[in-house]
Amino acid sequence: MIMDGKTCKVVLSLGSNYGDRERSVGKARDWLLSVLEETESSGIYETPPVGNSGSTNYINCVIAGIFPDDYHILEKLCKDYERNNGRDEESRRLKQVPIDIDIVMSDGEILRPKDFAASFFQIGYKGLSDTI
Repeated sequence: MIMDGKTCKVVLSLGSNYGDRERSVGKARDWLLSVLEETESSGIYETPPVGNSGSTNYINCVIAGIFPDDYHILEKLCKDYERNNGRDEESRRLKQVPIDIDIVMSDGEILRPKDFAASFFQIGYKGLSDTI
């Protein structure tokens, strides 16, 4: 990865509704803790599905930290991580989410307003300190 001197403060939402949900979220959290700097993580918690996202409860987590480059690079890394851990067209069709990682905020800007307002994000986000 080529670093261009940019950094961004990010807040990410993690979720899983399929397989060993807690293990999947914990593994993704650990991966992100190794990718980000100055990190903070909420606990892992369970929430009901929202809208058309299947019928199984989700295991969720929120992570904040600093990424040592542009958030678009982190976004690609997250989507690659999802694909490498079972998130594909078939799982989407079946509403099975082995792991979902979304950048909800970057440098204080809300990138995903629907996710930001949702309880699955707010529960974990409220558990983070105000310094992120």
